[in-house]
Amino acid sequence: MKYLLLALVLLALLPHIHAEKDYTDVVKTLQASIGKAPWKGSAYNRLAYIVDTYGPRMWGSVALEQVIYEMASQANKLGFENLKLEEVKNFTKWARGKESLTLYDPRPFPQKLGVIGLGGSISGYLICYS
Repeated sequence: MKYLLLALVLLALLPHIHAEKDYTDVVKTLQASIGKAPWKGSAYNRLAYIVDTYGPRMWGSVALEQVIYEMASQANKLGFENLKLEEVKNFTKWARGKESLTLYDPRPFPQKLGVIGLGGSISGYLICYS
């Protein structure tokens, strides 16, 4: 009986439940407008310029410093006002260490392997047990 009553209430409410509004035309208008915009792709083009011109920009590197000033210059050219660069203090400069990897087991003699250390890697020993 409870379920029959619930079904009747839901049927009574059906005419008052509205379907979601169709925004298809609005979306198509926006897409057409963006497709013709003069700035379309400009963020990608600026990023490509930065990457191609300055290469890797590690924390504390000269390349990062140059890119910061280049981006500030681009922002000024685009009309941004009151741009202010601030010095960042108390950071650790990233520097490549002397990474090495030696395989001890199951070899009868230690075998050195070529390895590239990634930023934030911690030196020490890697011991694996099976």
